[in-house]
Amino acid sequence: MSKYKIKSLFKGCAILAISASINVYAEGNRYDLPRNYHSDISAAKAYILTNHDEGNVGKNDFANAVIIDVRTVEEYGAGHPSRSYNIPFPHIQSRPNKPDYISQEPEQFVYDVMAAFPDTSTPILTLCRTGYRSVLAGNLLADAGYTNVRNIWQGFVGRTKVDTAGNTLDLNNNGVDGDSGDLDGWSGYQELPVSTKLLPQLIYAPYEYLYYE
Repeated sequence: MSKYKIKSLFKGCAILAISASINVYAEGNRYDLPRNYHSDISAAKAYILTNHDEGNVGKNDFANAVIIDVRTVEEYGAGHPSRSYNIPFPHIQSRPNKPDYISQEPEQFVYDVMAAFPDTSTPILTLCRTGYRSVLAGNLLADAGYTNVRNIWQGFVGRTKVDTAGNTLDLNNNGVDGDSGDLDGWSGYQELPVSTKLLPQLIYAPYEYLYYE
């Protein structure tokens, strides 16, 4: 699909969103953002689906799913799920020394996903640091016609857990509140496998040089 067609698709989706009922969206992510992708999923379940059910013995619609890690190349390089693809989502932080990264548009993100996974029925799991950018990315993909997109709720790093009084919980019981072991994401308290390998087929080719700076 061309970039022109994708931009036209975005305009059409915007018109539909304005005219549609608010019930089109269903809440479910941790930031209570609008959701028009399929659903949310835990990091643990995402790991199982992408590593332990390759033959889809469980007949799960999302078995053999691909993880699209939408974090920056620096975040991805520091650690990521071993089979995840890095397709960065436009980032809100100023990056004056890397203007090409700032200039990326949401349409470009969708174009890149479509180039890698042209089948819009592909089961896709979106992942970011804490589950915010991945929600936005999931919505973009759903608007572009992807029908099997799920957001990994906690994200890769995650957030601290608190009790009903708002006090930070020491999840790993090491006497330190709020350290990395208390964060509820993929790499934190859940202790799921993390890789730092930069495989050519999984990194974002246009920014290849940034992974090694």
